[in-house]
Amino acid sequence: MAMTLHGSPLSFPTYKVALMLSMAGEPFTFQYVNLRQGEHKTPGFLAMNRFGQVPVLMDGDQPLSQSNAILLHLAGRLGKFGGGDAAGQRTTLEWLCWEADQLLPGIARPRFYKRFMPNPDPTLLAHYTERGEGALKTLEAGLAKTPYLGGDQPSIADISVYATVVHAAEGGFDLDRWPSVKGWVERMGGQPGVRPAADLMPMPQ
Repeated sequence: MAMTLHGSPLSFPTYKVALMLSMAGEPFTFQYVNLRQGEHKTPGFLAMNRFGQVPVLMDGDQPLSQSNAILLHLAGRLGKFGGGDAAGQRTTLEWLCWEADQLLPGIARPRFYKRFMPNPDPTLLAHYTERGEGALKTLEAGLAKTPYLGGDQPSIADISVYATVVHAAEGGFDLDRWPSVKGWVERMGGQPGVRPAADLMPMPQ
C-alpha cells in the first residue's frame, strides 16, 4: 500500500519527506493541508498528529510526525540514505538535530517574512537572518571536508538540509558567499528523484 503524505508544498519539512520518498523510488500519495485555513488544527488532523503541524506520513495505519523523525523511520524501513556504518549514522543524526535547531529557523523565518509578510518586523528579520548566516557558515565548513554531510554518499541529513537550503534565496541569502554549500546544492540537485516541491506535491486545482 502506498504511503500518504499530508502537508503543504510550501512547507520545508513536508518537502523533506516528499524528497526522501522520491529519491528512494517509493510511491506515495499526497494530501494537501491548507495551513492558511487552519486545517492542521482541526480535530481530524490532530488525531493524526498531536502537535498540529505538517507533515504527517501515513505508513499503513501508522501516522508519523516530525519530519526528521519520519526520515529516520524511512531510512530504516527502506534501507536507504541511513548514513552507512555506525560512525556515518552518528554523524547523520548530529546533522539532523542541528538542522532542526539552527538551520531551519535561520532560513525558513526570513523566507516566511519576505514571502508572506508585507511589512515584517525589521528586528526579527535581522535576528533570524543573522542566525541563518551563522548556520550557512557552519554548513560551509562541514561541506568543505566531504562531498556530502555523511561522507561520500547522500544521507537523510543531506535530504533534510537540502530541502531548506535550496530555498535560501527566497530568504535573501546569496549562496555565492558559501561556495562549498552552493556546490553541494548542485550535486544534490543532480541526484535521481530530486525534483522541486511543486512537482512532487501538486496543489489541488
